[in-house]
Amino acid sequence: MFKRITLELSLKPFKKTDDKYIDSVIRKMFIQWMPLLKEREEISVMMWVSDGSEILDYNADENTAFEWCSYVGTANKKLLSDGEDPETSLHERKQKYIKNPPVMTYGVLKNIVSKIKSIGNELYPNSKITVGETFDIGPEFAMSDFKYNRHKEITSGQKLDSFGFVDATALLNGDNRCYGAYPDGIPDKTPFATFLGKQANIFLRDMGFDYIWLSNGFGFSDCPWSFEGKIFDGKEFRPDRLCVVKNKIKEFWTLFRKECPDILVATRGTNNSVGIDYATDGVPLWDIYNGRLNIVPPPNSPWAALNDNFGLEIMGHMTRICELPKDEFLFRYYIHDPWWINSPWYDRYGGEPHDIYLPMAVSRIDAAGNVCSAELLNILTVDNSFGDMPDACVNEPLPHILKAEKDAADKPSPLVWVYPMREFTTTTDVNTLSEMYYGDRYIMDAINDGFPLNCVVSSDNFLKHDLSIYKASILVSPIPQTPEVSNKLSEFEQTGGKVIYYGSEEKLSELSNAKNKAAFTSSPSKIREMLEGFGYGIKFNKISEEVKSPCITVSPSDNAMLFSVYNPNLTNQTALKFPLGAPILTGTDCEMKDGYSLYHFGRSEHKECRVFARQEKGIVSLKEIAPVSVAYHRILRITGLNDATVCIFPEKRGNETLKVSSVLQGDFTPVYVEGFERVEDSVYGIYYRGEHISGDYTILLPR
Repeated sequence: MFKRITLELSLKPFKKTDDKYIDSVIRKMFIQWMPLLKEREEISVMMWVSDGSEILDYNADENTAFEWCSYVGTANKKLLSDGEDPETSLHERKQKYIKNPPVMTYGVLKNIVSKIKSIGNELYPNSKITVGETFDIGPEFAMSDFKYNRHKEITSGQKLDSFGFVDATALLNGDNRCYGAYPDGIPDKTPFATFLGKQANIFLRDMGFDYIWLSNGFGFSDCPWSFEGKIFDGKEFRPDRLCVVKNKIKEFWTLFRKECPDILVATRGTNNSVGIDYATDGVPLWDIYNGRLNIVPPPNSPWAALNDNFGLEIMGHMTRICELPKDEFLFRYYIHDPWWINSPWYDRYGGEPHDIYLPMAVSRIDAAGNVCSAELLNILTVDNSFGDMPDACVNEPLPHILKAEKDAADKPSPLVWVYPMREFTTTTDVNTLSEMYYGDRYIMDAINDGFPLNCVVSSDNFLKHDLSIYKASILVSPIPQTPEVSNKLSEFEQTGGKVIYYGSEEKLSELSNAKNKAAFTSSPSKIREMLEGFGYGIKFNKISEEVKSPCITVSPSDNAMLFSVYNPNLTNQTALKFPLGAPILTGTDCEMKDGYSLYHFGRSEHKECRVFARQEKGIVSLKEIAPVSVAYHRILRITGLNDATVCIFPEKRGNETLKVSSVLQGDFTPVYVEGFERVEDSVYGIYYRGEHISGDYTILLPR
């Protein structure tokens, strides 16, 4: 269950700054999201005030006005003139979001923060109410005289619309301007980390903020969107640069925390994975997580919504949560964009919930062997680019968010990724840099090609576990980095466990005893095809190879399997087979062929599976019907069985008393059938099995 809900909000809804108008905006926001917010431990509002330059420029005078997020398009570009075509790209000319945006002062901002807390406490008295501030490294969100005029020396990173991103490790040139922490100006060669820490400590305290969010890779990389960086130029890895680069990143955190020691820091991270970040830009995530820095780790990247790369989102998210600085991690959902005139729920997702169900299916296994799902949720953002907060964009996705929360995984998934975060982010070996970089990209491509990998465990945590918790799972591992991990994986295989290894052909050749190996040069479909050797079949019938495959996650919840699907092309046909039979998804009709169940999925699916069937041909349907019974709270009608072997998984609360009836109507007294026996399977758990089953039946799940 989510412990903390964060609503991200820009200043654009505050089109007037009198108290009455400010109150009305805040009340509307809190009431709109009430079904999500009620009964939470903490409710937070994270404010996109500007781009963080309001922190950099802060002079401790509440009457001072500041630049804020009052434009659409790249805010540091020129303003569209009256004579220019309004269709000019927003990357070429910015435009005002309304005709006369209000002037924002630090005093107005302080008042808004105060009112968020007071109104939040009034409406949700049992929840802790907090407010956060944001700092971004780029030119998009607000005009920044500090970054792109007075102190260009700090913007040497990746470029957007010809403007560089802020390098957290940069040194500032001196100036004589008055700042809150530097009333006589900035001394020459002051580390930017020191300056930001001092300014943030004063600004956040004065304005009433409880934490700060470091956006778009700040504190990790100044090339957060790239597969290249200071260590890797796209062709060659330079391990000789690694120690200097990673030590500068660690120094940023040391210097920042020295000046801003107590405030909670939430982080966005990059668009990439742990392995890619370290191999390209020396990001020492293990050291950052273990530095006692009081940080919230990066969430899933919103990049999938922009470029249709759900493999990158899921893969990258798993690498960052296999280890954690605290035992909690964040799911962030991209619903509105207050800068670029897009509201992803409509114009990226088309009103489909796949970017809810797929990343919410991601789980991790902690040191104690517990399966954990996201306990923190951010909504980016509750307002759109024009400062509006439409009800429809709350009411439409919200039921899916709540359902995904309810369906969170409670056991290891069929596939579990054993990921060596510590080993990867402490190495100086050039071959290991290559292995992690190409290995992560291979897994990204495999997930995009239908490889259902959505559960992760760090190699260090894996070493602490009794292997029995993985008895129903296939372990997926890069070439083991240590003898301890290698030996434990071998032990797992020798006792009947299933393992798939991947890596370079050279490294794989050294694993002479390993049977299932996928090489950074084979097709990503090869690793999915290896599942057939373990009784799992996932195949796609596509019009051509150019058509993208569905992306699938499978997660156990309440003794069922939850299938979540993103299907990029509706002409695709998906064929499924699992060890106990073909999955029969609740609420579907499927053709049975050669032991597979065949589906034409919609763009987005989230389906329960409690029934598996072995049947050579025919059409099998499984539908929910009204129970109309005090004894049963759910009844499923299954039709089309023909000499089938059927396995039915009950809910946990009714694993002793599931019944099967020949009466197809829920409002008639059931007539129970013989032939189904209760099985306590040492691998797959409790289910009911029937053989040579033909005809139509109802499955009765007790209260």
